Amino acid sequence: MKPIVSPPTPPQVAERLEIAILTSEQMRLHWEEEGTAMHYMELVLPLELEATPTGDYLRCRVLAEELEVRVRVDLIHNLPMPVKD
Repeated sequence: MKPIVSPPTPPQVAERLEIAILTSEQMRLHWEEEGTAMHYMELVLPLELEATPTGDYLRCRVLAEELEVRVRVDLIHNLPMPVKD
């Protein structure tokens, strides 16, 4: 089975996420889990933006559970604002 390739992350979104990582900004993100379609809304600390052949991922720590997760960027439903156009 061929892996699903997600669309590339727009540069302004990648820049906004990189700023959040560099400043240790806590974010309340709503995302859909890849594969199961379960939805989550958690306060997270973004750690790293990872580029892979199948898409970009945000690695972050869920603060309530001290759990590290990897979220596909295009499955985040409430991208942090402000995002410049």
